[in-house]
Amino acid sequence: MRITIQKSDIAEVLSQIQGLTGRKTSLAITENVLLQTDDNGIRITATDLESGFEGFFPAEVEADGAIAINSRKFYEIVRNFPTEAIYVSELENNWIEISCENVEYHIVGMDPDEFPDTPKIEEVEFFTIESPELKKMIEKTVSVGVAGDEKRAHLIGVNMEKIDSGSEEEGAAGRAPLVRMVSTDIKRLAMVEYQFDPESGFTGGDTVIIPKKGLGEVNKFLSSEGRVQVGVKDNYFIVKKENETVSVKLLNGAFPAYSELLSIDHEFDIVFDRNLLLMMLKRMSILTSEEYRGVIFHFENNQLIMRTVNAALGESKETMNIEYDRDPQEIAFNPRYFIDALNFINTEKVLLNVKNEDNPCIVRAENDLNYLNIIMPMKI
Repeated sequence: MRITIQKSDIAEVLSQIQGLTGRKTSLAITENVLLQTDDNGIRITATDLESGFEGFFPAEVEADGAIAINSRKFYEIVRNFPTEAIYVSELENNWIEISCENVEYHIVGMDPDEFPDTPKIEEVEFFTIESPELKKMIEKTVSVGVAGDEKRAHLIGVNMEKIDSGSEEEGAAGRAPLVRMVSTDIKRLAMVEYQFDPESGFTGGDTVIIPKKGLGEVNKFLSSEGRVQVGVKDNYFIVKKENETVSVKLLNGAFPAYSELLSIDHEFDIVFDRNLLLMMLKRMSILTSEEYRGVIFHFENNQLIMRTVNAALGESKETMNIEYDRDPQEIAFNPRYFIDALNFINTEKVLLNVKNEDNPCIVRAENDLNYLNIIMPMKI
């Protein structure tokens, strides 16, 4: 293989695939990126055996071929290369030359024939979604993370459902078709929905669990503008944009029933100024720790009194005026969960649906049911 590539064409994508090639797998070659000549350009492939990337980029091809080169080192060379044009040539015994007039690298590669096959998925029924909307959905759900040694699919994955306008699901009748993504770590649940334009090609029916780490890799390729195509086929979640495709192997398992949690009794809504509540929670969290994570929420006489007590650090208390005329009640919550939720809400007012110490609190923006967080109370 002998090619000339432009630094500006591949530097960004080499940066984006480092999460895939940097992950340890059972095959050492997955730390490499595969470059193959293909129709007046090159095809770049990367995988961690669970998620994969494939993209086509322009290049001047002098001789066809394929190479497997260490992804991190190749990216560092390209990123710091002094010229826009980069010459790449395959030498004997899998050695690779990367050069320009004044710079020359000789890098040991691996046998490209040993690179694992990536799924060749055809006849996918794609639907179109705005790239920034998918990006926000992923960010809102993967933020609900779990410990690294967790294996249960419903905790390490995000449940994605395609619900068409004819669904009998509660609340769906009469609505536009939508995709819903739900994530949980048992102590909280995040739900986000996106309603589709009838011209998107969307059809309902699929319910799948997508690994959070795989969605994190997908998110790196999503831009803040434009559209992407999304589909599910052959046990893979697939996102395609222009000349790039990311595929993520789905998880096997069942997601726990959660629909009853989405039912909101508006009688228990309490209106808050988002910024005031967020700053109050941040101040209360200062004295929390791994051993003392809880903050007491005391509701009484149109006031919320928050307090935290940490035997190792001290205690704090703060009061906020609210509209609350029900019976007094005291509930403990992890303030970090509220902070995480509020960071994804941009409205001036937010609603906390607070029933009692035995029921979860539902956090959502005012006049918006497309994103909500359900937070379980802690034992006092």
